Amino acid sequence: MSVTVFATCGLLAQSDHSVPFPTGYRQWVHIATVYRGAENPVFKQQPCTKPCAGGVFQYFANPKALEGYRTGKFPDGAIIADEFMQMDDAPQQPATSYEGARRGVGVMVKDSSKYPATGGWGFESFKGDSRQPDHSSASCYGCHNAVRKEHDLVFLSYKE
Repeated sequence: MSVTVFATCGLLAQSDHSVPFPTGYRQWVHIATVYRGAENPVFKQQPCTKPCAGGVFQYFANPKALEGYRTGKFPDGAIIADEFMQMDDAPQQPATSYEGARRGVGVMVKDSSKYPATGGWGFESFKGDSRQPDHSSASCYGCHNAVRKEHDLVFLSYKE
């Protein structure tokens, strides 16, 4: 499979049921990394805390989400986390950037009975290192639905 990247719309979408922080997501399967330069509109929503080279979104899938990436149909219990990290320049190493501060974490949770109005997905976002939802995700279902409806609302493909 190949990685297909489309522009994302904010971090996620609002629902009546809370979506918890995805504890341990960095131990899940890494799906893809998407770089966004400092001039990218999505990056500008959460700019760096100091001058930086832009940021990366790293996408992680729990085992059920990995099944969905492989089959194209995400089962209930699938969780996708996207972590937004700023990239800091390394002054000692020209043309080199390192992972800097976490700017936020977005989460999609598949639960068809809890989230029928949003395609079976619950959405939430968390700023920085906070484990408290920031509820800034109201617009994302509309974007995911408009752009990725035929792909179960998921923007990326998994490359094995």
